[in-house]
Amino acid sequence: MKPEIVVWLVRDTCRLSDNPALGRASTLAKSIGAQLVPLACLEPRRWANQQFGLPRVGEHWARFRAESLQSLRDDLSAQGCGLWISAEEPVRALMRARQACQVCTVFGDAPLGTEERLETERIQAEDFQSEVVYTDELFRFDQLPFDLIDLPATFSKFRKVVEKKPGIFPDPPQSIPELPPSLPQPWPDPSEWIEALRNQTSPETEVQTIGGEASALEHWQAYLDAGALSHYKLTRNSLCGPTRSSHLSAWLAHGCISARQIWSDILDYEHREGANESTYWLRFELLWREFFRWYSRACDWTLFRVSGPNDKDADVDQNRRRFVAWSTGNTGCDIVDAAMRELNQTGWMSNRARQLVASHLIYESNLDWRLGAAYFESRLVDFDVASNWGNWAYIAGVGPDPRGGRIFNLNDQADRYDPDKTYRRRWLQ
Repeated sequence: MKPEIVVWLVRDTCRLSDNPALGRASTLAKSIGAQLVPLACLEPRRWANQQFGLPRVGEHWARFRAESLQSLRDDLSAQGCGLWISAEEPVRALMRARQACQVCTVFGDAPLGTEERLETERIQAEDFQSEVVYTDELFRFDQLPFDLIDLPATFSKFRKVVEKKPGIFPDPPQSIPELPPSLPQPWPDPSEWIEALRNQTSPETEVQTIGGEASALEHWQAYLDAGALSHYKLTRNSLCGPTRSSHLSAWLAHGCISARQIWSDILDYEHREGANESTYWLRFELLWREFFRWYSRACDWTLFRVSGPNDKDADVDQNRRRFVAWSTGNTGCDIVDAAMRELNQTGWMSNRARQLVASHLIYESNLDWRLGAAYFESRLVDFDVASNWGNWAYIAGVGPDPRGGRIFNLNDQADRYDPDKTYRRRWLQ
């Protein structure tokens, strides 16, 4: 008889604690006497395909994901479990697993974008019993007082609903579940490839970002211990500075720490150190992230068309010369050029700088906003589909911005956020 397994499909959740999908998979496996199989797929759609002639995955994202997967494997091993890794897309890896095992149920994160939705549908079409779990959201779907089709059109409306409606509150973070053992992997393990990625030299950055749950928790605790949360709102728009923003985005994007954990820790911090507008503002930013996750699902494929979810006509082009000047940091606008060179060298850029370079691409270079979104996807260490494409659509005026787009005066912004030119001198040497 084939051994029975319950699969936890690892998408973008590289952690053990506060992981509802893993918890559900573990509970079911123990209840039916099956073995638990965490399965991570390297997904050819991510690693090989291109869009607008750009790679889908950059070196910084790949390094961080490899570190996160290795850390996840080590953490699972310490719990007596294992991690299967496949170089195939999930449906093919599951079909291969079915040759050796009886796959009882597949638990996975709720799809965030169109590709993930289609991927889930392909799994279901192959007669796998599957269940999607909202693993990286602040709120469960059943907590929201609206269906996706009725999602508030703007963030402000969304925030007012979730902040004022009784009973809408993030669940407390879950502890690490007791994990049943797993079987040996029935196909060659691509660990050498992962090791090669992990051995890439990390770029010199103000905040060292190493993938994995332990690194995420260490960084977050150090930020809280420094008291930086108490002045977050005052410093969050800075273009540089190791504690002027939280620098949590990479660990959030790869699921090394949960938004619920951060939310809970902020409340604990407020209880100890006192609440103010800054301590609230990081939760405010988590609500922005939350809005874009539901917005991505509600918009589905329309998020990726030039007219955006709003189906707004845009008189833009894809001129290669102008795009190369922007992407290489050679536009002649010093604040934009500095930010793009930082991105290219490190995979990182501050939130304020992202808005400025997006404004330049769309309104100064008159380029298709999707070129910018795709370029960010190819370079950012903290890329996630909802935040990246949602924010670009927002700036371009084809998404959820009630003003119809955001045009920044780049010279004024540079004078305001880099008055002594420290940032520009560093990256334009």
